[in-house]
Amino acid sequence: MRSFVNGVLLSMVLVAPVVAAPLSFAVNDPSGKYLVEVLFPEPPEDPHQLARALITLRDKNTLETLQQLQTQAGNVPANHNDKADAWLLGPYGLLYFADFDFDGRQDLAIRNGTDPKVDGQAHFDVYLQDPQQTRWVLNAALTDLAKESNGMFSVSPTDGILYSQTDRGCCWMRTSQWKMRDGELVRLRSYTQEEVPPTEFGENSSMPRGYMLRTTGDWKDGQWHEQPSLEGPVIEDSQSLVGTLNGKIPVEIWYQDQGAVLIGEVRYTKGGSGEPIKLVGSREAYGDDSFVYLHEYADDGRRTGIWRITRQTIEPHNYTGTWVSGAKGDDRELAILLHDEYREPDYDKLNEVDRDQRSGHYQMRRDFLGRDGDLDLKILPDRDAEGREVAEFTVTLKDAVTLKDIVTEHHIVPMETENLIIVREPQASKINGPYHIQLVKNFAVINYNAEPDSQDMLTGMYRKQP
Repeated sequence: MRSFVNGVLLSMVLVAPVVAAPLSFAVNDPSGKYLVEVLFPEPPEDPHQLARALITLRDKNTLETLQQLQTQAGNVPANHNDKADAWLLGPYGLLYFADFDFDGRQDLAIRNGTDPKVDGQAHFDVYLQDPQQTRWVLNAALTDLAKESNGMFSVSPTDGILYSQTDRGCCWMRTSQWKMRDGELVRLRSYTQEEVPPTEFGENSSMPRGYMLRTTGDWKDGQWHEQPSLEGPVIEDSQSLVGTLNGKIPVEIWYQDQGAVLIGEVRYTKGGSGEPIKLVGSREAYGDDSFVYLHEYADDGRRTGIWRITRQTIEPHNYTGTWVSGAKGDDRELAILLHDEYREPDYDKLNEVDRDQRSGHYQMRRDFLGRDGDLDLKILPDRDAEGREVAEFTVTLKDAVTLKDIVTEHHIVPMETENLIIVREPQASKINGPYHIQLVKNFAVINYNAEPDSQDMLTGMYRKQP
């Protein structure tokens, strides 16, 4: 019997969990008035796991205990040598001392958890120092503000303002300015930016990808006002590539994303005139693959070639694809092999079209539906009741062989932005639906919510004429 009991005890010893020893820290607050002791009674084995912590605040000179606070989900500092580090003190640590209400007293924020929906976004409990005694009282408004922010909000001692930023996924962001007045948290102003999704088929609009709705909020005459404005498109850095066509024709190419439209140039360095040829195109996705389509255009609006480019997923991450001739009766297809090569961009050719270069005549010749198109655009001097610019334009399509008119449309519509015109119903044809005109350098690009399948759809890339 004795051996059986000893065996049971031995078995219990072998399976008993290993409990880490309590972990403690002692640091001074930034003002030097208080000694702060932190105790993790049961520190986790994983240093990235949050754990319960007890915080004791003492008078530094007398060591008198002023208050004891706790958190159920505090981060364990990385430094275990009783020295303050960024994970213990500061806006990213367990304890953050600052004057949040700008009354001259040291306030305290304590890490208490992580946002369940946003990985790595810390939550804090915010305590304000009681003006009557040296104690800290939880402030619900500031605690909520810290939860809404991307971690702890920022403090500006020079102007007494709190700054917060909230992100929701990839496409929504708000920054706000706050101030504590008479114990209340007051929002002074805000700025919100959100991506406007492209319009789906069947909706009475034609918003392309890449535009942002930016809303500014402020107090005016004692009331909160918000002013939205559509801006864009979002413009990316230019991409420069060099390489060959068909393994022997050297080329240099650059392009830049401007929302849903790409602009650029290609230069055949040892052929033709050597002058750059204008490019305009878009990005397309097929399954897991993403392609860049760039169309070469001559000065008169004829398409001379199409570049279909994709970036390889394995090193050295070259760019490959196919160049197809745009000339009628020319069935050439040449293999593309390109690689990154940084070149100082010509900034005069990048970014948005200049305001004084928008009006004028645009044309395309012999598009893939066998049409010639002409667009005459004028930005009128007057604005509408909402302060938007107004565009007047006429688009005419003809059969490129017979020169018979296919369709002509004339409209006067307000502009959505300096480079975007949207034609909605009832002005837009009920058969083809709403469409938009996006203005970029050297081109006007017309698109609908659906792919063109009819000769009377105005879809096309119209080259700006001198």
